[in-house]
Amino acid sequence: MKLHQRLDYQRLSDALIDRGLCESQALREALQLSGHGNPAFVEAIVNANLVGDWEVGRVVAEIYNLAFLPVELCNPDARALDGLDLGYLAQHGLVPMGRFGTVLTVAMPGLVLAEVLSGIPIADGELTVLPVVGSVVSNRRWIDKNLTPKLRATLPAAATLAAQAGAMLSNPEWGNIFDAADAAVQFDLHTGQPDHGAA
Repeated sequence: MKLHQRLDYQRLSDALIDRGLCESQALREALQLSGHGNPAFVEAIVNANLVGDWEVGRVVAEIYNLAFLPVELCNPDARALDGLDLGYLAQHGLVPMGRFGTVLTVAMPGLVLAEVLSGIPIADGELTVLPVVGSVVSNRRWIDKNLTPKLRATLPAAATLAAQAGAMLSNPEWGNIFDAADAAVQFDLHTGQPDHGAA
C-alpha cells in the first residue's frame, strides 16, 4: 500500500505538551510502553485519561492537516472491507470508511504510525491509503459491533480444523507414518533395491 504522509507519535507528543494538554513525563512513559504487546500510544493515553479522545483527534487533525471524520459523523461503507484483513484492522483500531478506485480511506483511532497504515494486508492489488482522524472510543465501538462478530465466526472453523488434525494424529495408521518413511529411505535411489549399507 502507498501512503503519502509520515505519521509518528513524537510529533503528536510534542504538540500535546506545547498546548498544555498533558505532562511530558506521562507522555514519555506512554511512548516507551506503546508497542511490545501494549496498546498503541494514542489508545494508551486516551484509555488512561491523560488526554481526551476528541482533544487528541483535534490536535492530530491540526498538526497533520487531516480531516477529522469519526464514525459517528460518517457511516463506513461495508464494501470498503472487501479483501482486507479484519484481524489486522481490529488489532490496530482501523476503520475503513470507503474505497474509491485505488484509494482506501481509513479512519485512525486518533493516530497510528505510517507503518501500520502502509502494512494493511490487501488481497486484491495495491491501494493508496488516505488516512482520516477518527476517535479511539468510536473506532473500537464500531469494531466491536462490525468486525468482532465476523472474527468470532471464523474461530469455530479453526477449532474444527484443529480437532480434525488431532484426530488424524491419533489414528493408528498415522502413527506409523515415520516408520514407513524411514523404510522408504532404506532403498537405494539408483537401483530401487534395499540398501543394505544403510543404518
